[in-house]
Amino acid sequence: MSTNDIQPLEEYDDQIRTVWDEESQTWYFAIVDVVGVLSEAANPSKYWHQLKTRDKGLKELSPNWRKFPMKSKVNNRTYQTECASQQDILRIIQSIPSPKAEFFKQWLAMTGSRRLDEIKADPLEAEREKYRLMGYDEEWIRARLGAITTRNELTDEWKKRGVEGRQYGILTNEVHKGTFDGLSVGQHKALKGVKKGNLRDHMNPLELAFTILGEAITTDEVRHRDAQGYEENQAAAKEGGEAAGEARRNLEKRTGRKVISDRSYLEDRKLIQDQKKRRKDGGSSKKDEDEIPF
Repeated sequence: MSTNDIQPLEEYDDQIRTVWDEESQTWYFAIVDVVGVLSEAANPSKYWHQLKTRDKGLKELSPNWRKFPMKSKVNNRTYQTECASQQDILRIIQSIPSPKAEFFKQWLAMTGSRRLDEIKADPLEAEREKYRLMGYDEEWIRARLGAITTRNELTDEWKKRGVEGRQYGILTNEVHKGTFDGLSVGQHKALKGVKKGNLRDHMNPLELAFTILGEAITTDEVRHRDAQGYEENQAAAKEGGEAAGEARRNLEKRTGRKVISDRSYLEDRKLIQDQKKRRKDGGSSKKDEDEIPF
């Protein structure tokens, strides 16, 4: 994969250096190369430095930029080169005032319009985009959307079978307690330090997976029993939660690792990412230079 990811830059594949980061499963682009191609500046490094100084908004993106060893096209020496992901490259391009960049901005507007139409047509796409903007990774987003789908399927069954009002919350708590060793939703939130919002937005992928399992088994039990009314659905919810809890304990026994975490997943992820960036990008003695001898 190369700059074909960003379609208008396809013709510049041989001019823009890219690197695949295995850890984050992300392509990164040499910023100075993209700036040079679109601005046609005589000194792209100097132009990029001036661009960062002029556009204060770019400073907010700077923690996302990474440095990778790349060979210079000028002297074939290897330098630690400032790179950005596709998303951040798109933002940088919007700050470049040139005819080439203008074509790109029009393409961005067209692509953005199509994306908004997709989101309007599919509620789950809106959720996916929301979580991306919040900083969640794709693996977690897939799990979270799976939890939403399974949850909706279960509540639809409850609604058809006479469950109403506060009973939804009580039944949900029944499944949750069975899945997580008697831990209620409120207690789980307190464990993670979550004061407001949806607990599931703070779960790690395995917590989400067993939440999905508990509610999926409950849905199956509700249908199998043809549960009607609150009490019959409560029995099905208890069965579903306990079955998921047994599966969770079996996994913990095999791996020796706990599924239940006292950490908010997004906060934990951001902390780990910041630590990794500091380790990988440390050692630069010139803050504003985009290329430093390696």
